[in-house]
Amino acid sequence: KGDKEKGVNVQVILRCRPLSDDETKGNTPVVISCNERRREVAATQVIANKQIDRTFAFDKVFGPSSKQKDLFEQSISPIVHEVLEGYNCTIFAYGQTGTGKTYTMEGGGTRKAKSGELPTDAGVIPRSVRQIFDILEAQCAEYSMKVTFLELYNEEITDLLAPDEPRFPVLPVPEDKNKKPIALMEDGKGGVFVRGLEEEVVYSAGEIYKILDKGSAKRRTAETLLNKQSSRSHSIFSITIHIKELTHESEEMIKIGKLNLVDLAGSENISRSGARDSERGWGDQQEFAHTWPCY
Repeated sequence: KGDKEKGVNVQVILRCRPLSDDETKGNTPVVISCNERRREVAATQVIANKQIDRTFAFDKVFGPSSKQKDLFEQSISPIVHEVLEGYNCTIFAYGQTGTGKTYTMEGGGTRKAKSGELPTDAGVIPRSVRQIFDILEAQCAEYSMKVTFLELYNEEITDLLAPDEPRFPVLPVPEDKNKKPIALMEDGKGGVFVRGLEEEVVYSAGEIYKILDKGSAKRRTAETLLNKQSSRSHSIFSITIHIKELTHESEEMIKIGKLNLVDLAGSENISRSGARDSERGWGDQQEFAHTWPCY
């Protein structure tokens, strides 16, 4: 859109949720106002009977009445196109428990409407998956796709796609000596990768939805003071796409793009959320956002 924006590889998009039913019943005052056109958010605070207004600017702003479709088409769809051009991109939602991160990223809980189309409340992840397959099928592209799904909890990495171990094994399972333990490593080029993750090859959007449901069911959740079902961990769902193309000289070229879809734990501190003391809050782990590749 402009020469200044071309060199920027990180965008901050703010979305304000509407008041919850409990907040409406309790006549909770609205202290946040959004100006989508100016891409600004104003916050009002009263200190010592004095009203203080502060304004914050973002790359994009979506107000409480914004729709899932509008947010995706205006902010996320261009990123998916970049992935299919061979770039690595990361999308994650940041905010405290109860602000609507899971709703924005996953949606209202249903993957498909009765007609087979995505429901109107579908979030970023199912819409991104659908768009990837729609574009590849429309181009009749020759491609391969694989996914990984991991959880970061108390500084430990868990593979959410690893096969479940039987509770009462009849025979001892031989250890795979070639299987290396999961570890976070540097790739020597300024990036990081996780060694030892299970990679599943996928051929349809439906397969990805099943993998998401399977992995999400394994995530660590707990009831907190801010939410009945709160994710206590960060999860990273990665889609890697290899696309074969022919150049003008009739030479084969492989484009490799990767999309990281990250669902973060709540950003509030432990005392506010009422979580167990053994859980470190996102506020204590902010270095994670700086180390994960967002290019």
